Amino acid sequence: MKYLLFVGSRVGYEALRIFIESNCILAHVFIEKEHSHEHVKYYEESIKLCESNNVSYNLNATSTIINGLIDNEITFDYIISFGYRKMIADNVINAAKIAALGTHFSPLPRYRGFAPLNWLLINGEKMTAVNLFYLGSEVDSGDIIEKMQVNIDDNDDINDLMENCVITLKKLLIKVIPSLEDHSFVAQKQDNTKATFTCARNPEDGIIKWEKDSTSVYNLVRALTYPYPGAFTYYNGKRIAIWSCEVYDIPVYEGVVPGKVIKIIRGKGVVVLCSQGAVLIRKIQVENENSVIADDVIKSIRATLG
Repeated sequence: MKYLLFVGSRVGYEALRIFIESNCILAHVFIEKEHSHEHVKYYEESIKLCESNNVSYNLNATSTIINGLIDNEITFDYIISFGYRKMIADNVINAAKIAALGTHFSPLPRYRGFAPLNWLLINGEKMTAVNLFYLGSEVDSGDIIEKMQVNIDDNDDINDLMENCVITLKKLLIKVIPSLEDHSFVAQKQDNTKATFTCARNPEDGIIKWEKDSTSVYNLVRALTYPYPGAFTYYNGKRIAIWSCEVYDIPVYEGVVPGKVIKIIRGKGVVVLCSQGAVLIRKIQVENENSVIADDVIKSIRATLG
C-alpha cells in the first residue's frame, strides 16, 4: 500500500517516524510548519526524516501545489492526516483509492474541533482517547477504525497528557498498520447526537479570571503551560505568564478580593485568592524576562493580580 501523509507538530513527526520504521511506502508527505507563537517546532525534524529516508515532501504547500501533485505526479491508496490543522479538500480526500483517514485526541464524538487536549484539561475531564477515523466534510465526524482510551490524572499538565497520547498513538498505529496493509479493518459510526465541539484558541484566551474558583484557575494553568503560550495575568502593569501552580488550602474568608495575594512563601511562591479557594503560584515569567519563582517578583500581600 502507498500512503500520502499530511503531518504537523509533534504528532505528525511521531506518526511519520512510525510509518517509516514500519517500512510503509510513502508516496509523498505534506508538512505543516508550526505557528510563530509556538515555542517548540517539529517541522524541521519531519523534514530531516523525509530527507534521510528519500521521501518526497513539501513544506506549507498551497492548495494549488497539492492539487497539482495529486492530479499529475503521485498515486496512493491512503491519505492520513496527523496533527495537520488545515481541512483537507474533498477532491483530495476522494483521490485516495481506499480511504482518507485522520487522528483526533478526544473522547469522540465529544470535543470535535480545535485544541481538544487543552480544552479537556481546562474543563477538568478525566479521560480522553486517541482515534483513527475516516475524514469527511464535517470536522472529526467520520467512522472510527481504531480507538484507544487515555486516562487523565489530576496532576497531569498538557505535556503529560500529550506524552501519554503520543505513546498511545504509537501503539495504535503499530496495531492498525497491518490491517491497513491488507484492507481488513472495520469501522464503527459515531453517534452524532452526542457530538460536542471546541473553538480555536489564541494566546490572549489564556488570561486568568480570578473571579473563577481555584480548581478552574489551576486547570487553565496546567492546560496552557510551556510550550504553550501560558495562562497569564498582570502585575504592576506587566504581563506575567504563570507556568505552574496548585490548589492551596486556606481558612474561610468572609471578605474576598479575587486576585489578591494573601501569603508569601519564600522560595515556593505566593498564594492568591480566587472567588472560591486559592492557588499557590510557583513559577512565573514576567514579559521579556526569565522564568523565576513567583515570590522573587511578587513580594507584598497588598498586591492584586489581574
